[in-house]
Amino acid sequence: MNSKKPSRQDARERILDVSEELFANASFASVSVRNVTTRADVNLSAVNYYFGSKQGLFQAVYVRRATLMNHERLQLLHEADERAQAAGCDVSLRELISAMLTPPIFWLCDQEKGYSVYIRFLARAYLEEASDMSNVLRQEVDVFDRFVPYFKKIKSGLSEEDIYWHIHFMMGVMHHTINHLHRISLLSHKACAVESGEQLRDRLVNFCCDGF
Repeated sequence: MNSKKPSRQDARERILDVSEELFANASFASVSVRNVTTRADVNLSAVNYYFGSKQGLFQAVYVRRATLMNHERLQLLHEADERAQAAGCDVSLRELISAMLTPPIFWLCDQEKGYSVYIRFLARAYLEEASDMSNVLRQEVDVFDRFVPYFKKIKSGLSEEDIYWHIHFMMGVMHHTINHLHRISLLSHKACAVESGEQLRDRLVNFCCDGF
């Protein structure tokens, strides 16, 4: 019989996994610390020990995966930049928008890694005023700032203010798609169905390119 006691890191990750699922399916207010600790099979004091508060836990759930998602965005931007430099041209608008939107859409559609739960959580995170997300959302703002010089270079007629508005609208389209993807069947009288990650991403990128 294996009597090895779970490590602190195991307990912390288990709390984050359970919280991610609970917060993905219910509001910040309706998920209690006791709900989390019971499901994670840890002491009631564990949330305060690892995260300081329920609010700190919610933010930690966001940061854990957002760090990886934003790394993927910057990696796609880097690869597009390298291709453009090798071809002696600028990064295209389509590549910029695709780098921003591909990770969340692929995560939504990829059941193997289990990241689709986080995408549902992410859609809620922006709406949860009680969780005070402003400090951790700065991470995503910093990533989008890295895209702005590229947009300015290929869309010189747009002011920086215009570019940030455009990014804001693109994120709105993305979050609506994540939150209400199931509604496309009803909206289209069943003419449209949820497609593969690649097809869904391409539709979204095409729409946002036209908007830009």
